[in-house]
Amino acid sequence: MKSFALPPIRNLKTDLPASLSLVIVAIPLCLGIAHASGAPIMAGLIAGVVGGLIVGFFSESNLSVSGPAAGLTTICLTSIASLGSYQGLVTALLLAGLIQIAFGYLRMGFFSNYIPTAVIKGMLSAIGLMLILKQFPHLVGYDSEELGAEDFSIDNEEIVANVLPKEHENTLSHLLHAFNYLNYAVMAIGIVSLMVLVIWELKFSKKYKMIPGSLVAVLGGTLVSLAINYFIEVNPINEEHYVNLPNLFGGEVHESLITFPAIGFVVHPGFWKVVFTLAIVASLESLLSIEAIEKLDPHKQRIDGNKELIAQGAGNMISAAIGGLPVTSVIVRGSVNIAAGAQSKWSAMLHGFFILLAILFLSKIINQIPLAALAAVLCYTGFKLIHPENFKEQFARGWYQFIPFVVTIFAIVFSDLLIGVLIGLFVSSFFIVRENYQSPVLKVDDLGLRVRIRLGNNISFLHKYQIIKVLENIEPNVVIEIDGSELQFIDPDILDVLAEFKSRCKEKNIELIIGGIRNMDTKDEINEQIEKSYKKLFENNRNWVEKRIKADPEYFQKLTNGQKPEYLFIGCSDSRVPANEITGTDPGEMFVHRNIANMVVNTDINMLSVLQYSVEVLNVKHVIVCGHYGCGGVKAALGENPLGLIDKWLRNIKDVYRLHQDEIEAIKDPEEQHRRMVEVNVKEQVFNLMKTSYVQKNRELYGFPQVHGWVYDISEGYIRDLEVDVDKDLMDHSIYKLK
Repeated sequence: MKSFALPPIRNLKTDLPASLSLVIVAIPLCLGIAHASGAPIMAGLIAGVVGGLIVGFFSESNLSVSGPAAGLTTICLTSIASLGSYQGLVTALLLAGLIQIAFGYLRMGFFSNYIPTAVIKGMLSAIGLMLILKQFPHLVGYDSEELGAEDFSIDNEEIVANVLPKEHENTLSHLLHAFNYLNYAVMAIGIVSLMVLVIWELKFSKKYKMIPGSLVAVLGGTLVSLAINYFIEVNPINEEHYVNLPNLFGGEVHESLITFPAIGFVVHPGFWKVVFTLAIVASLESLLSIEAIEKLDPHKQRIDGNKELIAQGAGNMISAAIGGLPVTSVIVRGSVNIAAGAQSKWSAMLHGFFILLAILFLSKIINQIPLAALAAVLCYTGFKLIHPENFKEQFARGWYQFIPFVVTIFAIVFSDLLIGVLIGLFVSSFFIVRENYQSPVLKVDDLGLRVRIRLGNNISFLHKYQIIKVLENIEPNVVIEIDGSELQFIDPDILDVLAEFKSRCKEKNIELIIGGIRNMDTKDEINEQIEKSYKKLFENNRNWVEKRIKADPEYFQKLTNGQKPEYLFIGCSDSRVPANEITGTDPGEMFVHRNIANMVVNTDINMLSVLQYSVEVLNVKHVIVCGHYGCGGVKAALGENPLGLIDKWLRNIKDVYRLHQDEIEAIKDPEEQHRRMVEVNVKEQVFNLMKTSYVQKNRELYGFPQVHGWVYDISEGYIRDLEVDVDKDLMDHSIYKLK
């Protein structure tokens, strides 16, 4: 771990004002959380000091701020009840901090790296919404609930004693109830503070960067409060509407200032449950907060979650040792810190120092700050967190981002931070699984009697059903090639699926070829089949020779005298279109050239050499371009998938499509479109033949070769003559005619 160091002193010009803005918000939060936790008031302030000074120093984050956590109030309440005293809680917290440090050294901070952005942004928006919902009553003078409360439900401990009876059960009913208890003087303070903050941020923040708007707003609200109290004889603003920091030297604190841990609690039956609960929940909340602060950080600093756990653990051990509440990184404080213009950890550390200073010497001054002014700052912070632009951005990313975002917001608002995030993670995981299931982890090339299945990099159990579905849809009597050459990981469940499919291939007469999958390849079996099929060729050859000699003993001797083919056949390489077989010609009667999609390309030296030899040397009488329906080359050319080197060849077919695009697209039936494309491709290749000097020269000199365009119908076996009239259709284009 790198050595700890203080930030540059030059940052104080922005961090000092930011820390002042932070401390005036932090003190009421510390007091409120302590009250809501059922702990001594000083426990919250101690946690605030430790969170600022200790965690602020050890943390790697420049902008996060730690302090007592509102999300742990319920755990603190139940822990105090189960252990019998607050002393039991601080004892458990001491060991929980040690466990947090162990978590850090065990590198368990990785958890924060797996929280989806949609959940993080939903968490920020939810906190913003809760700030507005919770602080609005304070803004209008209804201060019945503690300032630091965050849960949707409202417990008795969160109700300020001797203010108003608990006539509501949750945040919404509390919000509605506030309208029945409006305090117009307090509301004036809140509205003025909010207006000052908004105007400052819009008009003056760039010019006076060193002065945070929140500090100006609180100062403005305090001045309005002083003016109201001075000019109005009957004081409409009671003490419950102000910060209530206890005076250590004025006899206000009747409880012991510091509650020390006691080792005797370790034998309590429920002690270790409390220890691990505090360690786990505090760690999760800190990691979530750090991840959220990273999203808000204008400099996008990346924080090591493991180092943060160590810093938080150290903070909790020290806080527990001197009687403080649990400490975590707190999003609200970090948000206020960023909004106030903080640049480094000086702000968090100074805020801890100022809390200590306020406890010792400044309680009377701090207590002049109206809660309505603080509520205005928190409402404005909440609005920035829940900015409508966030909803627009998440919606633009698609439903798989927007739904977890919205669910996280509602889950946090109606429960608490940790439960809400867990619900958001569950929903987000559902969409992640769904996206993984639908992602193209395999590519299927259906080549008729041959199907090639190419597997992606990582095949997990999430893709099991997808692969089963593909394999079940394969027809009998085909060759299946499964290519795993790109595989980096394959789940054992998928191997079981492939093994089961392999066992059923024989009954469906499927030839299965597997390559690139460890312990699953079929090389030995395939090599045996290959050897047999190769030897079969020689056996076929012997049978053919015997048959020919039986019919004509001089047959092969006659072939040695030379060849006089009458035809040049330019056909497709497709194995289903054998030139001699479909035309019933014997060896020596037809000169043959074949390529993909029976193309005549003016840059193809191979084809042009065959053409020149057959026309000028062999003097063939007919040159035939023969295509066939169901041509794979034509189909591939009309597709959009890149195929590598062959794309350069298929581009010639795309050029044919461009010439006949209107005609082809006017045909609605895809099968008929393909058949017509095969036909026009043959015609264009016939025209390409007529553009060559060899054909033109021989036709001018001898009147041949005649040039024909055929299409072979594989489904019927018949050849169709397209009856291309080259003299009529091509020779009008005199630019191609050579002399």
